[in-house]
Amino acid sequence: MSLPFHFCYHCGSDQLVQRSWRELKCSACSYSQYLFVTSAAVALVQDAQGRLLLMRRAHEPAKGKLGLPGGIIEAWQTAEAACSREVLEETGITVPEDAWSYLGTFNNRYQFQGYIWPTLDIVFMAKVDHFDAAMAVDGEASEVVAQPLNEIAVEDLAFQTHIDAVKRLMARV
Repeated sequence: MSLPFHFCYHCGSDQLVQRSWRELKCSACSYSQYLFVTSAAVALVQDAQGRLLLMRRAHEPAKGKLGLPGGIIEAWQTAEAACSREVLEETGITVPEDAWSYLGTFNNRYQFQGYIWPTLDIVFMAKVDHFDAAMAVDGEASEVVAQPLNEIAVEDLAFQTHIDAVKRLMARV
């Protein structure tokens, strides 16, 4: 697997040398740049009937598998704001930022642009009255599914972190 960076942040040289799994050093200017954990927000949204909002992934990785709404936290966002944004972008459901409660964090490895990024999934829970506005958003989800917790086959979820988060939610019920 190739490195995610090909040019030095400082001088623009293509003389990066990998010194460890996370450090790249520029031979031209001696600048060191590091790979850091990427933060992602993951949303567990339930309706008044206790069903969980899932989406069928429209792209790789895990295209066609069921997953939880979520994605990378933008530099200017809180994790809760990212949850609200991702749920809206992927399912059309609006969840206010103050509706989220923390469930936990899970270590993930997410393949993106030819590299496996170490990712910390920060998982939040929220409740909404209904999923009437739920829809598959082009490019994000091919289908939106609402399933009772006790009917979810966790082994069919897209990512281990999603499996772990749903199991933790199930243990609370």
